[in-house]
Amino acid sequence: MTQKPYALLLCVMKTCSIMEAQHNLAALVRRVEVGGEFVITRRHKPVARLVPLEKQTLVFPDFKARAHKIWGGAWQGAGSDELLDESRGAQ
Repeated sequence: MTQKPYALLLCVMKTCSIMEAQHNLAALVRRVEVGGEFVITRRHKPVARLVPLEKQTLVFPDFKARAHKIWGGAWQGAGSDELLDESRGAQ
């Protein structure tokens, strides 16, 4: 894979301008995915930071338990985990 010289320069630098970030966003994201961080500048002043997301697990509320608490035993339906499993199985 041949990289362009300006992409290599960005890999060394920890800051880049908005225009450089726009033109090299895929390369910046690849670097951030492996732990890199970049400060994005506008007219040489820092305005944003591009950092990797923290690993997090999504916690869905238990709608079935909440519905039973509100309506008692009168509520009949599937819980959120059952609905998600059903919709993911269709994909």
